[in-house]
Amino acid sequence: MAVRIGTIVTLLSSISSAVIVPQLSGSGHITGTNFGIPGRNATYDYVIVGGGTAGSVVAARLTEHSNASVALIEAGAFYELSNGNWSQIPYWSEQWVGAEPDEWQPLIDWGLFTEPQINGKRIHYAQGKNLGGSSGRNQMMYHRPSEGSLQAWADHVGDQSWNWANMTKYYERSMTLTPNIANRTAENGSAVYDAGAYTTSGSNSQPLHVSYPNYINPLSQYAAAAFSAIGLKQIPGFASGILDGFGWWQFTIDGRTGLRSSAESSFLSEALSRRGLTTYLNAQARNIIFENGTAIAVNVTNYGMRPFTISARNEVIVSAGAWHSPQLLMVSGIGPRATLVEFDIDVVKDLPGVGQSMWDSTNIGGPVFEISQPGYTYWQQAGPMAEAEAQLLANGSGPLTNIGLDIGAWETFPDRSDFSAATQQALSDIPADWPLIENSLTSSSRVLESSGSNKQYGVIGCILIAATSRGNMTIQSADNMVPPVIDPGWLREASDQEVAVEAYRKARKAWQAVPEDIRIGQEVSPGVNVTTDAQLLDYIKQHIAPIHHASSSCAMGKSDNPMAVVDSKGKVFGVQRLRVIDSSSFPFTPPGHTQAVTYAHAEKLVEDVLNVHLAA
Repeated sequence: MAVRIGTIVTLLSSISSAVIVPQLSGSGHITGTNFGIPGRNATYDYVIVGGGTAGSVVAARLTEHSNASVALIEAGAFYELSNGNWSQIPYWSEQWVGAEPDEWQPLIDWGLFTEPQINGKRIHYAQGKNLGGSSGRNQMMYHRPSEGSLQAWADHVGDQSWNWANMTKYYERSMTLTPNIANRTAENGSAVYDAGAYTTSGSNSQPLHVSYPNYINPLSQYAAAAFSAIGLKQIPGFASGILDGFGWWQFTIDGRTGLRSSAESSFLSEALSRRGLTTYLNAQARNIIFENGTAIAVNVTNYGMRPFTISARNEVIVSAGAWHSPQLLMVSGIGPRATLVEFDIDVVKDLPGVGQSMWDSTNIGGPVFEISQPGYTYWQQAGPMAEAEAQLLANGSGPLTNIGLDIGAWETFPDRSDFSAATQQALSDIPADWPLIENSLTSSSRVLESSGSNKQYGVIGCILIAATSRGNMTIQSADNMVPPVIDPGWLREASDQEVAVEAYRKARKAWQAVPEDIRIGQEVSPGVNVTTDAQLLDYIKQHIAPIHHASSSCAMGKSDNPMAVVDSKGKVFGVQRLRVIDSSSFPFTPPGHTQAVTYAHAEKLVEDVLNVHLAA
């Protein structure tokens, strides 16, 4: 069986020269030999466009449970080689995801930039361009949504198989939890979690590793006091359908090695050697070919090679992500008629919802203090980094296994009487168990690290996860090689602005519960002179940044919903043999981080693909 590249890393004290040492399997193969040859037309049962988080799951499950032939088309390659330790080691997960123009790495990132946002800035929106997609470069936070949000999903799409009770098995199916392993010492604290929420046996069919860092960030020991001070209670993790209180984050980290577990290193590492799977690397889909309204093939290019065609006997499955899935549909003739006509694209199906009503959470930063504890930048000094490297290489432990935080909090604001009547109305359709704000106490503050200061900083980060502002995307060319036009629309709605200001006020209150010998001096940012709602809002606007949870640009919905793009099985309305399986086909972004939802969503939809295939 093939194994993934970079199971072991060699670290050098010089950050810029850290390298990966590929590890070979006993048979001498690194990843298998079933890779597609550029420039050659070929035919398969299924063609998957996008080898990201969802696409990897679909490819792996189809080849695991059937004899189907599957082509997986991926625009990037292996992040272990393209980005090395920056991707594999949790500590470095913040690299190349910032908002600034130079904060992107072309080998693993699409280089997408938003339209000017509320602060007038065009903001870099990182998205994985590699096998495993953004699961190969995100911050690995893994949790399930609230029970009420999944009930809302089921009601919205008219299919109760999407509710909490029915979806639990799909969340369990993809992952294996490694709880408090030996290298996470007792004196550092044991994570509290609901053991009943997991299938603990583990197997090759549950390939994704979920665990806790083998190191507790020193600042985390004050999180309980901070979040208790604003009225929150501790809850046993975030897997039981309750997101109301504070608890320990889980991460897609392999507890044995302390390294990232992604859709590529888990699902695809098992699938790459299967005869049924052929993977095309550095290959970008140009458009989907239709015949009488039926998807039959995909035109592909390998950047300079002559174009070629990959045909599908059964289905084409689009898994290109929240920005590129709608783009591919549009350049292929599916989308708003006016847009297609503008670019002289033959209309296959007029679907006005393609690219519209995009949901995204909003990263609004948070209050920053200098701290007396070792923070994120402390470990970048030569001595501490050498110590941290030695721990990671010895037994997969130490600060390099931690992204800078351990404990998160969810605020549902059950009493919303302090909000304006307009904001209360805007939030009235959100389920009661859907939190408005996510917080984390972290020793990593991007606001000040760029200043080059050697001081250590902490931040109580705030994320709007019930944002009412909606974004959209469109195309600027009929050529899929031209980047899409993306506009997340963060903070456009007054209700989001009001909630954002209140989030800062609560975070400031939480900071006051951190001992003064840990929280040094006055607030560094926004600063003690920033006090009014208007001042806070102005600061927040200047510091908004992506949290990379865009979804719903090919939204799932009922057939009578004119803005719905796919049905509850991911099938595109009005055409045949075409599905969209990725975050773009969520009906909305459920509360919190989208990683676990993306895995479960793919598991559920590929099950239907398999059922149809096996019944044929």
